[in-house]
Amino acid sequence: MDHSRLAHMWLRNIDDWSGVTDKRERKRIQNRRNQRTYRARRRAVCNNGLDGSSQDADAQTESSTLTTLVYRQPGPEPSHRINDAETAEAVIRAVSSINILVPDWEPNRRIMQRFEEYAFRSYAARSQQLNILPSLSQFNFIRALFTNVDVLGLSSAEMHDDALSPFNVVFGPVHISPQRDRLSRLPAGLRPTDLQRETPHHPWIDLLPVPAMRDNILRPGLDSFDEDQLCHDMRGAIPGQNPGVLVWGDPWDPHSWEVTEDFVKTWGWVVENCWDLLRSTNKWRIRRGEKPLLTI
Repeated sequence: MDHSRLAHMWLRNIDDWSGVTDKRERKRIQNRRNQRTYRARRRAVCNNGLDGSSQDADAQTESSTLTTLVYRQPGPEPSHRINDAETAEAVIRAVSSINILVPDWEPNRRIMQRFEEYAFRSYAARSQQLNILPSLSQFNFIRALFTNVDVLGLSSAEMHDDALSPFNVVFGPVHISPQRDRLSRLPAGLRPTDLQRETPHHPWIDLLPVPAMRDNILRPGLDSFDEDQLCHDMRGAIPGQNPGVLVWGDPWDPHSWEVTEDFVKTWGWVVENCWDLLRSTNKWRIRRGEKPLLTI
């Protein structure tokens, strides 16, 4: 069966009540859909309070509608039942399709929710689905970025392809009291460096909670390397590809992050002098019974 169709079947809208005849079950599904739409609108209201824009509310409503259109299956139930191997392949394809530039888009949220449920069931059943381990690491990395998007108060409207970091737009001289107060409330790992404020860049870089890493990325100039490839290698964007960055705890804490040996070989200059990150990497490797990656 075609991989995209497999992913589509796995992501079948769990809120689709077509074919459900039990009135209580139909009511339960309908209530769940209404609650999800309400939460999406509340998120939009919170974002509007940060940037003064009303556009996100419309985008969130449209997102909820798109979810129904994208994942609702017309017609009768499919006759083909997905086996375990096909499910694992569908999971891998679905996670790889998540777009980190639209964090509050409902299909992204749906994939994240379904994957988390799937991973928990697999763990509870002690299922040995080793081929989804890269997707689990990729999921943790994406979830970390999405969490830091929320911490920074960003929305999808501020994360599009041509977006400019809010630290370039919003924050001017740090001696201005409201700006200084807002910066001071950010976790230390996410507070912008002087180079971040001075160098125009996309806000995805702001989501990395390692100030030295962000400066390493910005210092040589974004035209001097393939920025998309760097992001893809961190995430492991190709289905089945191991991510270059692993996240084990609070996404805003550099001590929760780890870089892999392959990533360091390819992007060593990105982690140069990132001592907190490198110590954290050694710590997580030792916990797994592996040798430290670097001698510090």
